[in-house]
Amino acid sequence: MKLLFVATVVSLLMLTGQRDAACVVIYDVEAGTYWRSDVTACAARLSPASTFKIPHALIALETGVITPQTMQAWDGTKFTNRPSWEKPHALTSAIQNSVLWFFQRTAVKIGPERMRGFLEKFGYGNTDTSGAADQYWINGRLQISADEQVAFLRRFYARELGISAAHVDVVERAMVEPPGGVQNATGVHTLTKTWRNGDVLSGKTGAGMARADPEERVSWLVGRLTAGGKHYVFASNIVRRATLDPVEASRLAFKTFRERKLID
Repeated sequence: MKLLFVATVVSLLMLTGQRDAACVVIYDVEAGTYWRSDVTACAARLSPASTFKIPHALIALETGVITPQTMQAWDGTKFTNRPSWEKPHALTSAIQNSVLWFFQRTAVKIGPERMRGFLEKFGYGNTDTSGAADQYWINGRLQISADEQVAFLRRFYARELGISAAHVDVVERAMVEPPGGVQNATGVHTLTKTWRNGDVLSGKTGAGMARADPEERVSWLVGRLTAGGKHYVFASNIVRRATLDPVEASRLAFKTFRERKLID
């Protein structure tokens, strides 16, 4: 009886997603092949957190809500451990420093219905933009799986989203990460001591609530690795019901790149 009860609890936790999970999915562009660390984890939908800044930026540019040069003023709010947020920002610096307040303002101007229309066109997860207009990508309503992130990013890098090529270029340039590491709201994080000349990581980190449960956290890194003259579109995430380092999925991605001999 006791074993049956334990098994039932474990099953319920797995069904509700309340367990630690990790995924890396890598698409080899030239070979046209996928590699997944965990098929189930890579299919699980989670809040995109700040990785949503990729489609969000495209939509903000395409709708004319902002231009690449639009500067938004800081309102004086202080942010613990995020001093880079405490100054004016334009789109590129807002992406690189993952400035939440910048994108909350543009989300309100775009509007949930117009945003959802673009997300449906992109095939972006569950496309749910309901609730507060400046919260749905961080409060668990909008959700996307690692597999769906890669499907979206494949179209993004191939210029197949129906978005102006000039706007895609702006966002892609803003996503180029420092050699051997990533940049987020807390600064630059070096993740490898070796980085070959010519290798480029274009990506976006994300961290926050995994779904609607504030105790279940997610860390993301998504983007494209160009290494050894080849291109790999990827998504990495970690889910945990505990404190989770925002850069943890980035560390997992780099560890996987090394294990699969994509980088040194």
